[in-house]
Amino acid sequence: MNCFRSLAVVCSFALVLSIVAADKKKSAPPASGLQMQKWSGDLNVPDPVAVTVDPRGVVYASQTTRRKVADLDIREHPQWIPNDVAMEDIDQKKAFYHDVLAPGKMRRPEGELADHNKDGSIDWKDLTVHTERIWRLEDTDGDGVADKRTVFAEGFNTEVTGIAAGILWHDGWVYVTIEPDLWRLRDTDGDDVADEREIVAHGFGHHIAYAGHDMHGLIVGPDGRIYWTIGDKGVNVHTKDGRHVAEPHQGCILRCEPDGSGFEIFAHGLRNLQQIAFDEHGDIFGVDNDADRSGERERVVHVVERSDSGWRCYYQYMKGWHPWMDEGLWKARFEGQPTYITPPISNNYDGPAGYAFNPGTALSTRWRGWFFLNQFPKGQMAAMRFAPSGATFKIAEEKPVTSGVMGIGMAWSPDGKLFMADWSGGYPLDDIGSVYSVDDPTGTGSTERKETAELLRDGMGKREASELATLLGHAD
Repeated sequence: MNCFRSLAVVCSFALVLSIVAADKKKSAPPASGLQMQKWSGDLNVPDPVAVTVDPRGVVYASQTTRRKVADLDIREHPQWIPNDVAMEDIDQKKAFYHDVLAPGKMRRPEGELADHNKDGSIDWKDLTVHTERIWRLEDTDGDGVADKRTVFAEGFNTEVTGIAAGILWHDGWVYVTIEPDLWRLRDTDGDDVADEREIVAHGFGHHIAYAGHDMHGLIVGPDGRIYWTIGDKGVNVHTKDGRHVAEPHQGCILRCEPDGSGFEIFAHGLRNLQQIAFDEHGDIFGVDNDADRSGERERVVHVVERSDSGWRCYYQYMKGWHPWMDEGLWKARFEGQPTYITPPISNNYDGPAGYAFNPGTALSTRWRGWFFLNQFPKGQMAAMRFAPSGATFKIAEEKPVTSGVMGIGMAWSPDGKLFMADWSGGYPLDDIGSVYSVDDPTGTGSTERKETAELLRDGMGKREASELATLLGHAD
């Protein structure tokens, strides 16, 4: 008996040592030198998709409660595919739901669609129960960890509402992409809750399609316009100035002035490009998700104005001959490839989500000129640099930089940290999550980072034109 007890003690001690060793390995700084911190601390940030940081360091995070539950996934309702690919505007989508999900038609739950309002019927009204939500997170005591959480906005829950997949603070407004609308929200009375909201643009996401193929990736371009992306759920917009702008079966990069005027499609033919980034010269890069076809890979893209990347939403369901695969539309440029498309730079990475370019003084000088990519399924972040190659670019260098966090949307803070939403688990909603920051300790608190933070905090509105002209030459 004593022998067995001694053996158990030895085994337990060995197990403890192995756990400690594993923890040390997990917490050890990666070879890149970048370190992650759970910036949200003990605060739960449930199912966050995207983050943004204002000039004072306040973080806004978008939460989805509707993914697959109310913003449905066509894979759970394949009998609807013929109807879905035929849709070309939001009114058609709404009418379709009111028809196939009329009270009394559906007898039992299908996929994650169920009797959410508990009225005894599974119908379109169950799509109006769950609301998207925007959280405001603040570090009030300056210890580097958030300690205050407020619901900044909610109430996004019509039967055709998508998920809050993109968010951006700009000029006092918080912009949020929630199909079928681009919203902007602001707090005018100082209670940390949005009391003003308006629709900047309307007419996005009329296809049911795959869950996650939403509007996202909000960013301010070097021209002062708001840019964002949408997956292959379609665009059909009647603009504020009376124009009709549509690409009903494609993913796109979109842009408009901050007030919604001048809306246009910048590029099209994308599948699900979740976040884009501008380099220092204004070129747009991103990594587009693949179509889950055997042998196919994700696509690193240099997106130019008016370009067509070749994808159409109905390619997802085609049998037999398949132009995306059989004509090599997904591949980097090769001899004989169709010339109407702008091909990707390369085929690489896995499950691309958040994407960001070092704006200049962030992290440390050794990361200047690098792009950062969250690979969601692997819980890994990669970094890459590009070099000119003819009329486009090539990847000059790439490396893994962090692992262990299922990061999605990214944003830079004024003090030079990289923030990201942490989904904290697999694909299903689990009502938990957090916000992480990523930093290079060798650059933390540097003079140039402090200067940049101060410039951003003070803003540009009251500066003379001569000072602004000088700041155009700033490293950030």
